[in-house]
Amino acid sequence: MAKPRAAAAAHGGRDQEMRDQEVLRANRELAAYFKGRRTEREARAALKIIKAFVRDRERQDAKDRRPLPSRSTLSASEPAAPKALR
Repeated sequence: MAKPRAAAAAHGGRDQEMRDQEVLRANRELAAYFKGRRTEREARAALKIIKAFVRDRERQDAKDRRPLPSRSTLSASEPAAPKALR
Protein backbone atom coordinates (compact mmCIF):
# COMPACT_ATOMS: atom_id res chain seq x y z
CA MET A 1 0.00 0.00 0.00
CA ALA A 2 1.47 3.37 -1.02
CA LYS A 3 1.65 6.18 1.50
CA PRO A 4 -0.23 9.41 0.74
CA ARG A 5 2.97 11.44 1.10
CA ALA A 6 4.60 9.45 -1.68
CA ALA A 7 1.68 10.22 -3.98
CA ALA A 8 1.81 13.90 -3.04
CA ALA A 9 5.53 14.04 -3.75
CA ALA A 10 4.90 12.76 -7.27
CA HIS A 11 2.77 15.82 -8.06
CA GLY A 12 5.36 18.14 -6.56
CA GLY A 13 4.73 21.83 -7.11
CA ARG A 14 1.04 21.71 -8.01
CA ASP A 15 0.04 19.97 -4.81
CA GLN A 16 2.30 22.13 -2.66
CA GLU A 17 1.04 25.34 -4.26
CA MET A 18 -2.57 24.30 -3.64
CA ARG A 19 -1.75 23.53 -0.02
CA ASP A 20 0.01 26.87 0.42
CA GLN A 21 -3.07 28.66 -0.91
CA GLU A 22 -5.28 26.66 1.43
CA VAL A 23 -3.13 27.60 4.44
CA LEU A 24 -3.22 31.28 3.47
CA ARG A 25 -7.00 31.12 3.18
CA ALA A 26 -7.20 29.44 6.60
CA ASN A 27 -5.05 32.22 8.07
CA ARG A 28 -7.41 34.83 6.65
CA GLU A 29 -10.42 32.93 8.03
CA LEU A 30 -8.85 32.81 11.48
CA ALA A 31 -8.04 36.53 11.39
CA ALA A 32 -11.63 37.23 10.35
CA TYR A 33 -12.87 35.24 13.36
CA PHE A 34 -10.89 37.44 15.74
CA LYS A 35 -12.36 40.51 14.05
CA GLY A 36 -15.85 39.11 14.61
CA ARG A 37 -16.57 38.30 10.97
CA ARG A 38 -16.58 34.48 11.20
CA THR A 39 -18.13 31.92 13.51
CA GLU A 40 -16.25 29.76 15.96
CA ARG A 41 -17.06 26.74 13.82
CA GLU A 42 -15.32 28.29 10.80
CA ALA A 43 -12.34 29.22 12.98
CA ARG A 44 -12.03 25.65 14.23
CA ALA A 45 -12.01 24.35 10.66
CA ALA A 46 -9.28 26.85 9.75
CA LEU A 47 -7.24 25.77 12.77
CA LYS A 48 -7.44 22.14 11.68
CA ILE A 49 -5.97 23.07 8.29
CA ILE A 50 -3.18 25.10 9.88
CA LYS A 51 -2.35 22.41 12.43
CA ALA A 52 -2.15 19.75 9.71
CA PHE A 53 0.21 21.98 7.75
CA VAL A 54 2.44 22.51 10.79
CA ARG A 55 2.47 18.78 11.61
CA ASP A 56 3.51 17.98 8.05
CA ARG A 57 6.31 20.58 8.21
CA GLU A 58 7.57 19.17 11.51
CA ARG A 59 7.98 15.74 9.91
CA GLN A 60 10.27 17.12 7.20
CA ASP A 61 13.98 17.73 7.67
CA ALA A 62 14.77 21.37 8.37
CA LYS A 63 17.06 21.59 5.36
CA ASP A 64 14.38 20.19 3.02
CA ARG A 65 11.54 22.47 4.13
CA ARG A 66 10.15 25.03 1.75
CA PRO A 67 9.71 28.57 3.07
CA LEU A 68 6.44 29.34 4.80
CA PRO A 69 3.69 30.40 2.41
CA SER A 70 3.02 34.09 2.12
CA ARG A 71 1.09 36.26 -0.26
CA SER A 72 4.30 37.56 -1.79
CA THR A 73 5.64 34.09 -2.66
CA LEU A 74 2.40 33.01 -4.30
CA SER A 75 1.95 36.24 -6.20
CA ALA A 76 5.50 36.12 -7.59
CA SER A 77 4.27 33.76 -10.30
CA GLU A 78 1.14 35.83 -10.96
CA PRO A 79 1.01 39.53 -11.84
CA ALA A 80 0.04 41.68 -8.89
CA ALA A 81 -3.35 43.37 -8.99
CA PRO A 82 -3.28 47.10 -8.27
CA LYS A 83 -4.58 48.08 -4.85
CA ALA A 84 -7.65 50.27 -4.70
CA LEU A 85 -7.25 53.57 -2.97
CA ARG A 86 -9.62 54.35 -0.13
